Amino acid sequence: MSNITTFSVTSSNRKIDPPRRRGGAFKADGSLNDNDRVEIGPTDIAFNEWAELGLTPPNLTRMREYRLQRIVKELQKRDLGGILLFDPLNIRYATDSTNMQVWVTHNHSRACFVSASGHLILWDFHNCEHLSAHLPLIKEVRGGASFFYFETGDRTDEHASRFASEIQSILQEHAVDNKRLAIDKIEIAGFNKIKQLGIDVFDGQEVMEFARSIKNEDEINAMRCSIASTEVVTYAVKSVDIDLGDFSYAA
Repeated sequence: MSNITTFSVTSSNRKIDPPRRRGGAFKADGSLNDNDRVEIGPTDIAFNEWAELGLTPPNLTRMREYRLQRIVKELQKRDLGGILLFDPLNIRYATDSTNMQVWVTHNHSRACFVSASGHLILWDFHNCEHLSAHLPLIKEVRGGASFFYFETGDRTDEHASRFASEIQSILQEHAVDNKRLAIDKIEIAGFNKIKQLGIDVFDGQEVMEFARSIKNEDEINAMRCSIASTEVVTYAVKSVDIDLGDFSYAA
């Protein structure tokens, strides 16, 4: 069975510094003012640049809640019991959680499930539970979503069958036995095992594209801040002139 973890950040599982040197209450985006935090986020340099440009940072708590509500709305509209996500960009949208984004694009070792009632479950790589400890919308953190050859070899079908049974139990508990499940991307073994359990599979990419098609104020603010930071970096790169001997680079 997969591990279900209730996780909290303690002095022994910090990413960088166990004593946790905090600088204050909250940053402008609503996240903890903790330079030793595990979540990816802007530094004071970025916040200061945005303030000088008159930009308002997004409220991350409000943005995360809005995105989850958007997914739930699309699930209910289609009478789906839930959605199972393996695409790291879709997982990020649903949970705001990241881990080895490039690697998991090729190797689907992370997944998340969102029920039509908003129950959110994340499957993360083993020993990585702390990376989402700051995200209260994630109700459960589990392991065991890997069923691809590099990870599970000749036991891929076994692992896929175990995961499919887990999904079946989740639907029974959190979707009132609604067996209509949307999936964005999944390994063939997992797809086959889920279908064998009598679960009806629907296109999860459609659900996610419609969910993210309407942005709220915080998402728009996030895009404006991101564009501003990109322009600052682009301008800095254009001013670079490096002498590499036989090769000269000028942006």
